[in-house]
Amino acid sequence: MDDSTLFQQNQELEKLTRTVASLVVVRGADIGKQLLIRRNDILIGRGPDCDLILMDKKASRHHAVLKVTYAAETREVVHLLEDLESTNHVYYNGHMVRTCRLNDGDKIQIGDTILRFSLQDQVDSQFHDTIQKKIQFDTLTGLMTLDSFQESVQWEIENRVTPSSRFSLIMMDIDDFKKVNDTFGHLMGSQVLKELGALIANNIRNQDFACRYGGEEFVLLMQESDSASAWRAAERLREVIAAHRFTYDGQEVQITISMGISQYPEHGPGMGDLIAAADAMLYKAKKSGKNRVCTHFDR
Repeated sequence: MDDSTLFQQNQELEKLTRTVASLVVVRGADIGKQLLIRRNDILIGRGPDCDLILMDKKASRHHAVLKVTYAAETREVVHLLEDLESTNHVYYNGHMVRTCRLNDGDKIQIGDTILRFSLQDQVDSQFHDTIQKKIQFDTLTGLMTLDSFQESVQWEIENRVTPSSRFSLIMMDIDDFKKVNDTFGHLMGSQVLKELGALIANNIRNQDFACRYGGEEFVLLMQESDSASAWRAAERLREVIAAHRFTYDGQEVQITISMGISQYPEHGPGMGDLIAAADAMLYKAKKSGKNRVCTHFDR
């Protein structure tokens, strides 16, 4: 390599230090997670030795690798993504690929996780880092806090995979929770909330996420679901909860839960509209006998 070529390459690498390439999880259990690409051979997968570890059962241990190369003929840094013979393949902007070149804004699907490749300046990079650090979890239930959930929903709305992307919002409220506290005490009530958080987390898909909305209310976002599929998923969760025995200090209690469903974008462009629409259906479920799921659309 002669001196002029080396000088040109150094100039391009200097640009790379000012423009930061990154992968951001925009859908999945790791939503908000960001990896800044500072070197070559970034390993992506479920394995503990990966550079970007995905909590996704459909991801292979070593699913894909991102390679950074310099194209001397075009004087540019190139980011190539290669499938490592994964079980469930790599999808690039909706198409299955073995190898692809990444451009700003491209979306990559690995299992149920969707990543967005972006070229950011330092300000953008710091912003996404701040968002990731702000994603917090409720200490009692293990689910997202409401603030984190709201930020994740807003991210989902602003970064839809396709213009036709949709999701469902499910509001949940424990039936007669006050009786649990009055009969068994607040420690049992706390145990019910803790176990319920685990039941919700263990009975939703990797790409869905939930939070404790407040008190005994919870809210769940279901990705890429219409009203009928959301109702079926909510009904399965309702049955799991109704069959569960909540125990604390030798005491046992059963609870039921009522749910209401709204749909994006049919019920509005923002989280406030979706919450109001789902809450109206939750109220209907309560008034019509509790322990049931109600939706705006006929099944």
